[in-house]
Amino acid sequence: MVGRPIKEDWPACSRFVHIAGGILATSEIQTDRVRLWPLTTNGQVCQIKIDTFGALYGSLSKLNLNIIGVEFITHQMEFTGQAPTQFRGLIKQESIWPNWDATFLWGGLTLSAFHNKNGLAYDLSNRIKFQLQTINDRIKNLSLAYHQQLNARNLGKNFKEGQRFQDGYTNLVYQEFHSFLFDAGIMRDYLCEYIFNFANGGDLNRVIKQVLNNSKLEVTTASGLLKGLKKVVSLTDLESNLKDIMSKDGWLYELGQYRDLVMYSAPINLANSQLYAIQEITELPEGQKIMSVRFPLPANPSELYSERSKRTNFDKYINQFKELSKLSLENRGKYDCLEYAHKVFGLLSNLSLEVAKESPYKPMEQTYFLTQEGNISSASYVEDKYIL
Repeated sequence: MVGRPIKEDWPACSRFVHIAGGILATSEIQTDRVRLWPLTTNGQVCQIKIDTFGALYGSLSKLNLNIIGVEFITHQMEFTGQAPTQFRGLIKQESIWPNWDATFLWGGLTLSAFHNKNGLAYDLSNRIKFQLQTINDRIKNLSLAYHQQLNARNLGKNFKEGQRFQDGYTNLVYQEFHSFLFDAGIMRDYLCEYIFNFANGGDLNRVIKQVLNNSKLEVTTASGLLKGLKKVVSLTDLESNLKDIMSKDGWLYELGQYRDLVMYSAPINLANSQLYAIQEITELPEGQKIMSVRFPLPANPSELYSERSKRTNFDKYINQFKELSKLSLENRGKYDCLEYAHKVFGLLSNLSLEVAKESPYKPMEQTYFLTQEGNISSASYVEDKYIL
């Protein structure tokens, strides 16, 4: 392979790095060259060299590129399409795969709850594990929708920075973002239900029922848990943190406002003035530039939801059409859809690792071994050093 030395001591693994804006970086199996897509604005290939297998992520970050996640191909069936590729959302922190770590941890807690015959803990742990996998897949699908949109713009002519547009792919991106919001909201509620039942050795459950004077109370949503936390005088650090992030100005509160706006009122890109996708240029070192796309989010979801819920001012979309259209063409949005979803994905994954510490049991792992009688499985507790 010309110009791509074989690294036989590297893992036999191809990697496709998803980058904000729809950009993609490709690291082929056992080679030290990484290629960016699309081409630069002057038609050149942007390629970097990495010294070690693990240097890929740091090298891309040095280019001021925001990594969303990585697809790994480690088996022939993944290459041929007989099995899905292994996607992991990446977060810039000491442990860069919090969702991956959390999924395995909650799998271990599911197994442990089953062996301890605790049906509620088993059911909740199983649901949390599933939802962790789901939000990971939602991030992948949203990133792929960005990639498809950028590909369509790249195939056109005269890519102009700042140009607003809408084509056949644009609504598909916002639809994928809606799906992320819905599943992120489910993830939030599952974690809150687990906290209500198991936090502080079950003491929070008892105290909330007492202060709300309801011995049969069940909490299955974030709003239900917040109502109880506001009444409790003494909270643990985790409980106090949950109360803060679910209150106004907290990130879980904001997530809920975006989710409610979409679920109960309007598509996110039509909630006020229509939002258009934006063609942008990402600056690379040495003066190189690469195309990307941005999908803006409105800044005040709670205000928009409140205004729309009054159902008294829909005529403005007609009477103020020119003003709102001008606003749409100038609005870059408080967030980009993919970057916001990626941020929330990381926060939820890390929160799930904290919530897991409230489990009444240590995680277990399933092992299989072959005997003369056939395959036999056994479960054992995970060593403490693996508990996150």
